[in-house]
Amino acid sequence: MENMTNFWSVACLAFLLGASCGAFIYHVLYGSKTRSDKLAKDLDLLQKDQKDYEQRVSEHFATSAHLINKLTDTYRDVHEHMTNSADELCKDEEVRNRLSDSLLGSNALLSGKISKRRNERTPSLEQPKDYAPKSSPDEQGALAAEDYTPAESPAEPDAEKK
Repeated sequence: MENMTNFWSVACLAFLLGASCGAFIYHVLYGSKTRSDKLAKDLDLLQKDQKDYEQRVSEHFATSAHLINKLTDTYRDVHEHMTNSADELCKDEEVRNRLSDSLLGSNALLSGKISKRRNERTPSLEQPKDYAPKSSPDEQGALAAEDYTPAESPAEPDAEKK
């Protein structure tokens, strides 16, 4: 009886050891393949999402460019209509000149060119300077090196007294 108990114990132990070795070998051989397959599927999905996003961005900018061009054309048509109407409907020369000048300025903004106005030209704006410019090349600047003398330090008069 004792032999039979030992036999079953050894058989159960051998079965458990064989099953655990089999599971380990399966995990080593096929477990990494399933993991790499899952990673490959995830990578493919992410690449597809990226391409879809890039396609949507391209379509967005193409549509935006088309709409902006359409808006610019409509804006130009409105200005042409206003110019023609001002020429036809306004009898007062001063009002017609002011309207034409303002419309010419708007057209210059549309075309990117600055056209001269009929009566006057606005002075160009210049960024303010953080220094006082010289009025002539011979004039001495505000911080000329030859006129700059540093103040005496308080240590020097004390040294002379001793």
